[in-house]
Amino acid sequence: MNIVFKIALSAMLVMPILGTLGVFPPPTPDLYNTPQAFEFIQILMATKYINAIMAVVFSLSLVFLWTGRVALAALLILPITINIVAFHLVLDGGLFTAGAIMGNVLFIINMYFLWQQKSRYSQLFSK
Repeated sequence: MNIVFKIALSAMLVMPILGTLGVFPPPTPDLYNTPQAFEFIQILMATKYINAIMAVVFSLSLVFLWTGRVALAALLILPITINIVAFHLVLDGGLFTAGAIMGNVLFIINMYFLWQQKSRYSQLFSK
């Protein structure tokens, strides 16, 4: 099960990296359920630094994921994962839309690895 989730997570982390490098075409309004969602994405893309930060974080997470530092990889992508889910929940019409599927899967896989590695986080919560 771990290897399947690692491969799926890796594929999901590679896509934004390739998007930042210009491999994929820019998003179009038909990919989103509301005009506000598309406008928000356009604003993020116009700033350029968000995509660069995500590409760096996801690249580091890929390295950590495949070098035995799964706990660190899962923790590193957690804020981005939460924001992806929140974006779809608040701006893009809900968690059960076609556009939210990949974000939901990313969230579930991230939660799986966080739960699986929970013993490694005990030092974060102790005095």
